[in-house]
Amino acid sequence: MTNPPRHQARASAHETPAISHRRILTLAVIAVLGVVAVAALGFGVTKLGLLSDFDRSLSSGLNELHTGVLGSLASGIYSVLSPVPAVVITAVIAAIILAATRRFRVAITFALVVAVTWLPSAGMKFLIHRARPDVTTLTHPFARQPVDTSFPSGHMVFTVAVVVAFVLLARPGVARALTLVAGTIVAIVVGLALIVDGVHYPTDVIGSVLWSVTVGPLAFALCARFIVQRRVARTT
Repeated sequence: MTNPPRHQARASAHETPAISHRRILTLAVIAVLGVVAVAALGFGVTKLGLLSDFDRSLSSGLNELHTGVLGSLASGIYSVLSPVPAVVITAVIAAIILAATRRFRVAITFALVVAVTWLPSAGMKFLIHRARPDVTTLTHPFARQPVDTSFPSGHMVFTVAVVVAFVLLARPGVARALTLVAGTIVAIVVGLALIVDGVHYPTDVIGSVLWSVTVGPLAFALCARFIVQRRVARTT
C-alpha cells in the first residue's frame, strides 16, 4: 500500500486537529462557567436591578440614532438575522464551504457549531424571562416590537456563533487573525444595531457574546473529536 502524498498528509493534519479528552474537559468547564456567568448576569439585571441605569440610558440614547439610513440599516440587520433567515444563512454558508473545500465534514462542522451554540440559548431566554425595552422610553420604537423575551439576544448569539465557527475553522496564523478582526467588527455592528433598534438592552448583547465565546469552542472541539477525527480514523 502506498503512502499518501506529503502535502495531503499535512492538509489532513491541519483540517483534523487532535482534540484530547483533557482539552474537551477544559473547554467543557469553560462553557459551564460561561453559562453560569450568563445566568448570573441575567438574574442580576432582572431580579436585582443590576446595571439598570446603564441599560436604560444607553438603550434610549442609541435609539435616538434610529433615523434615516442608519435606522433602515439597523432594522434590516434585525430582520436578516431573525430565526428563519438565520437558518437559511447557516445552510448557505455551509453549502459554500462544501463547494469551496469539497469536504463535507468541514461544512457540517460549521453548521453544527452554529446550531449547537445558538439553539440552546433559547432555554436561557425562557429561564431569565426578561422583558424587552419599554417602548414608552424610546424615541423611535421598533415598528414590530418582538414579543419574546430579551435576554440573551438570539440574534447576537447567532452572529457570534458564526464568527466563532469561522475563526476556529480558519488556518492558524494570518488567516485566523484576519477572520477574528473581521468577525469582531461584524459582531460590534450587529450588537449596536440591536440596541439602536430598541429591541435589546446592552446587557442582553453582552450576555450573548459571553455565551457564544464560551460555548462555541466546546461545540467545535466536540465536532472535531467525534465527527472529523472519527471519520479519519475509519479511513486510515
